[in-house]
Amino acid sequence: MNFTFDHFEVDTANYQLRCKGEPLAIEPQVFNLLAYLLRHRDRIVSKSELMDNLWAGKVISDSTLSSCVKAARKAIGDGGKAQKYIATINRRGFRFIFDVNESGAAEIDPQTGSAGIDEQLRQSAIAGSQEGGSVCLFPIRDMTPDKRIVVAVLPFQCTGSDLIAFFAETLYEDINIHLARTPGFLVTSRNTGAYYRANPSSHSSIAQELGAQYVVDGTVRCLGEQVNLSIKLVEATNERVLWGVRKNVPIGNLTEQLEDITLNITSAIEPEINRVEFATLRKRRQVDLGAWELYRQGHAVLGLKGWSEESFQECADLLRQAISKDPELAFAHAYLALTLAIGHLVGLVNHDGWHEEAMAAAETAIALDSQDPDVLGYVGCAFADMGDFFRGIKLLERCVELDPSNAQGWAALGAAQLQIGQEQGFANMYHGIRISPRDNRIGAWGALLARALLSYGRLDEAIEVAQNACAFDDKIFLPRIVLGIALALADQPEAAATAIEDARRIRPKLTLDDIKRFVRPEEVQKMQQYALFG
Repeated sequence: MNFTFDHFEVDTANYQLRCKGEPLAIEPQVFNLLAYLLRHRDRIVSKSELMDNLWAGKVISDSTLSSCVKAARKAIGDGGKAQKYIATINRRGFRFIFDVNESGAAEIDPQTGSAGIDEQLRQSAIAGSQEGGSVCLFPIRDMTPDKRIVVAVLPFQCTGSDLIAFFAETLYEDINIHLARTPGFLVTSRNTGAYYRANPSSHSSIAQELGAQYVVDGTVRCLGEQVNLSIKLVEATNERVLWGVRKNVPIGNLTEQLEDITLNITSAIEPEINRVEFATLRKRRQVDLGAWELYRQGHAVLGLKGWSEESFQECADLLRQAISKDPELAFAHAYLALTLAIGHLVGLVNHDGWHEEAMAAAETAIALDSQDPDVLGYVGCAFADMGDFFRGIKLLERCVELDPSNAQGWAALGAAQLQIGQEQGFANMYHGIRISPRDNRIGAWGALLARALLSYGRLDEAIEVAQNACAFDDKIFLPRIVLGIALALADQPEAAATAIEDARRIRPKLTLDDIKRFVRPEEVQKMQQYALFG
């Protein structure tokens, strides 16, 4: 699809912004915002719509959205005062107001509801990726193909209050967890599912990208004093709806009926699910929604802003605020422990008392909820990052036992196992990446996986994984350091120096100590030989 206006052209097929035929530099998310406004130029687009569709369910601030709009205006020579192209409609949102010519539009297929030409381009891209090896960022090496039924559970579309949104997210996560614990099922990670909230696609396309045979999705809408649920199970290859349910629930009974609703839905999808196992699902108490919002904001910071002292500090501060509002929010304690532990591991958290705070947060999280997979995953990873591998691995094993779709749990478990010489860790790390191929943490996971591959002498594989991790995330310096080490060991000094310089682009104050954190003693001579410690 091409949109032309004034001297500019937005080419959505090639993700390019051009002025008088010359390509212009533009950040991916800024391009997405501009393209979204152009597609919907016939109406005002609200802030909440932009957040829901462009940030994959992440909690972001108004200032983040405003910065993105400002960058879009700057890219096309517009301004907040002039507003020649993008107009701000007070208290309502934004609208693209300049005359636009649209070309390459495709007719909508009445059966699939998707645009024919755009779908052909998408399928062509997928096919090309498959010819190159795999649609997934990291192809799985030396592993027997998984023959289980693959189910993709997508985040439910939601309209209503914060309470309704919290209920929708809780229901989505509990259905995901319950299906993942069913023998014979492989359920894609919740983080991967969130990608499609901002990037809608046909069920068949999603299934092809994720290797899923079935897709579960639905909507949660507020209708006066009732909440309307609409859930369906779709056979992905032919878009055939196999099962569906509509149900109205009084708003006042949401919490009480959550378990029954989850059980009814999952039992219909897989009748042989054991009802006894349902009792071990997480039991959520009432939480302070303000604290929950602060937790979600903290959770999103590192993915949005990359890894730096400032982003880790902001993340930790938001989590501390969440804990202050609700001291019994186990998620916030657990994620604070992880933030401090991994931040110190990579040299970005070094203030006095970090270890004591991280340990206290981890112990508090476990005391509050020792059966929640996310809590176990975060705390287990924190313990491992602080050197307590025995306890960390035990908690991570429990995490993936309770929730086999917890990609973070699998990746952290694999990384911890590799630290103590258990090569099973490679399979677990690859598995975590496989079930969450669009997870925003893949850049970090790829760096840790590449570092482990180097330690085990798998040089070519380490280079490939590190290169993929760099390509996946342009805001994290860690995989670039590991790539530099790997390329030096492969006697490619120029490429190694380029990788280290790219790390300095992201982290201008990169120090010798930052690099040495990831270099083993036997690798130091090679790094010095090529002057990569300069």
